[in-house]
Amino acid sequence: MMRTTAKSTGIRPQGRLWGLPALIVALCAPAFALPMAEAPRTAKPFVDEGYAQLEAGNSEAALDVFAKALESNEKDVSALLGRAMIFAEQQRHEEAFSTYDRIVEYYPKHAFAWNGRGIAAFNMENFDEALSSFQRATADRPVNGFFYESLAWTLMCRGEFERAAESAKTASLMYDRKGESSLYPLLIAYFAHLEAGEKEQADRALSYARQNKRGHRWPNPVVDYLSGAIAEEELIGLVTDSAQETEAHTYIGLHLRSRGEAEQAARHLDWVSREGDPRVFEYTLARVFNLQPSVALR
Repeated sequence: MMRTTAKSTGIRPQGRLWGLPALIVALCAPAFALPMAEAPRTAKPFVDEGYAQLEAGNSEAALDVFAKALESNEKDVSALLGRAMIFAEQQRHEEAFSTYDRIVEYYPKHAFAWNGRGIAAFNMENFDEALSSFQRATADRPVNGFFYESLAWTLMCRGEFERAAESAKTASLMYDRKGESSLYPLLIAYFAHLEAGEKEQADRALSYARQNKRGHRWPNPVVDYLSGAIAEEELIGLVTDSAQETEAHTYIGLHLRSRGEAEQAARHLDWVSREGDPRVFEYTLARVFNLQPSVALR
């Protein structure tokens, strides 16, 4: 979705859109290519041109060139990844899914492709396929916080709140091990514990989020709102784009839901379902929770 570090490949906390900047795509995807000795030489010029087109912002031209590369070598992982990530950025989720599916058919241990497959399934609200994909992506315990965060979001949508909290905690650990910082796993853990009726653990997750805020960047204001430091109107007033607006309404809705204020919560979650930015995880979560009864904590 929109989170990237360097929500659609899965490298994250700077931004949260699924779509990657073209330069990041160009730099990341070839890293997963086969050794040059294993790939037909005729595919490489097309792959290089495809990523050059992508870096220049010419996605459609890149798709065409990657298709030519695959005519030379149908298993060229760089070309397949290029096409899959373009489809994901364009929100062509079925095509992204089928392309990632093709990669894992050829390369069953390709964790990056499994995660991309899961994201595509998540965006199609196929949470069974998303779950199985993210489980494969994390099977070898990669040091990649985004993989575990993706799994946590899926478990939230499936109503498996205790497992979601555990996956979120693992995501935080993996981000830390790579010297990265993200508050989103702590937000997931907070609401997962609330939904599971574990108020003490939820308060602990929120306390840890307060301790780990850095500067004034988003989503720090969400933590402030959940802590009672600012009102919901102030939180909405701090958003700067459609992604943050979607997140803000989702977290307000979930907060009100946890307090048993179902009607007020529904207004925010319904707004996300109708007007939200579909490129963030929270959009799909709000759509799922908008159809569920609230869990009020006493």
